[in-house]
Parts: sequence; C-alpha cells; structure tokens
Amino acid sequence: MKRITFILCCIISSFTFGQELTKKVGDIEIRLIEHYYKRNSNYELTKRKSNNLNRPFVKMFFDSHGNLLKKIKYGTHHNSDLKLIGRVQVFTYLNKRLDSTLEYYSECFCEKKIEPYFYSRYKYNKSDLLKEELTYVYSTDSLQSKKTFEYNSNLNKIKSFINPTYYYQSEFDSLNRITILKQIYEDKVRWDWKYNYTNNQRIGIFQTYYKDGKDYSKKEIQTFNGNGLLIETEEKYISRSGLDVKTKIFYDENGMISKIEQYEAYGKEYVFVSYTDIKIKSKLELNSNIVEKINEQINI
Repeated sequence: MKRITFILCCIISSFTFGQELTKKVGDIEIRLIEHYYKRNSNYELTKRKSNNLNRPFVKMFFDSHGNLLKKIKYGTHHNSDLKLIGRVQVFTYLNKRLDSTLEYYSECFCEKKIEPYFYSRYKYNKSDLLKEELTYVYSTDSLQSKKTFEYNSNLNKIKSFINPTYYYQSEFDSLNRITILKQIYEDKVRWDWKYNYTNNQRIGIFQTYYKDGKDYSKKEIQTFNGNGLLIETEEKYISRSGLDVKTKIFYDENGMISKIEQYEAYGKEYVFVSYTDIKIKSKLELNSNIVEKINEQINI
C-alpha cells in the first residue's frame, strides 16, 4: 500500500486542482462535440441545434502509442454546463500495460472543488490479460470494489466477476465471436444476449428472467462495412412498446471515427435527433494500431 500511496502522490503532484487538470498532455488530442436538435412547445423537432459554440463534452489525450493518458468529461448529472468540469481520469502505464487510474469528480456547480475520489490498480496474468481490477476510495484508502476476470484457452474473456455471486458470463464460437452474454446473480440468470451472425451483421436478442410478469425483450442489429468496421446499430423492442433507436457511425480516410449520428423512431420512420463530431489534433501521423485504440475509447 505504501507503494500505491507513493505513486498516487507523484500523480497528484503533477496536477493542481481546477484548471490545471485540463492541461493538454501527450501527442494526440480528441474532442467529442455533441449537438441536439431542439424541440418546440409541441415537442416537435426543429432545425435549431444546441451547442452553437461547439464546446466538447469529452476531451481525451493519448501518447504516441495510442495509450489514453487523460479523459475529461464536462458537465455533471445536475448541471449540463459544458464549461464545468465534471470528471477527470488520469491513466498511468508500466511495462506497456495500464497500471493505475486516478479519478477526480467535481461538485455539481463548482469545478473549483474538483477532488480525487477513487483510484484503481490493475493486475495481469501470464498472458498479459487483465485478471484483477481493484478500486479504492481515495480519502480512506479503503477497497471500494474488486473485479476479477477469467479467460478460455483462446484468450476470450468468459467471466467478469463483480463479486462471487454477481458476474457476467460469455460464450464464443469457433471464430472467437461472442454468441451469448449472461448476467448471473446468486446462481440465477437475470438476463442474456444471444447473438447470430451473417456476412456483415451481428443480430442479438435480449431477454430478461426477472419473473416480474413483464417482457423486456429487444433486438439489436449491428452492421459492418467491408473492413469490418461498425457502421450502424439498430435497437428495436420486440414484445412491448419502447423507443427504437438507430446509430450511424462514420469514419475518416484513416479509419478513425469522425461522426456519430443518433436517430429515434416515430411511427415507422426514424428521425435524426442528434450527432457527435469527433475532432483530432495530432503531432504525428496515425497508424492503424493507434486509430484502433482511439476508436475503442469513443463510446458508441
């Protein structure tokens, strides 16, 4: 624990609370800029959009190997002001592996009070795969959570334990594609996803087993382009009414995500409701390995 405390003190000493946490680091900066189309008094979509100043809601900074060094989230749950720092994560690496994460959170209305709340440490198995994630409360050094992971002989992650009685279990086919994902609590399956594949699509069916007399089943259709990149996700409810949604993903000439569009179903048609532009500033030319790592950090 003394070693952990020393490392964390070194990390914190390189930052001061408030604006210094937003200082650029690394060689690559990614900005996610979101726009919503506004609605009128009748809740009808208009052509007017939000965020005319193009303020990012997320900034990410990467090193020359594509490792994420820092992630800044603007706005909080109770205050959507994009001038407000809501969360900052600082990542450190050792022997080319993620070694620790330090998370800062602000109070709802005052970014000057942003403080470290949690830190995480990571342990790996002999195959360099993550086997344990330990998260501590910063102020007390007490263990907040412990996640452990198991893999099959093909190095696919088959179990993710939140605790001994609460975990996620995955099954894979001979091509290492996921076919089933289950949430298990106290030896009972709470819900599962079952996946089938065509030439360019993955089709998933979601089903719950809550025994509450309600059916929450839905279908997810993911479509991929010729390079294997995800270009569309559609989620539709099967047995009850719900908001069907569609997401379209666009890429630049390097294969990096450049734009994400969100659609919602009204009747039998989808309506364009929001989009996210991804902007990049880089000191170096991006190769396919760096692009892949950046894409993994952009939540779709």
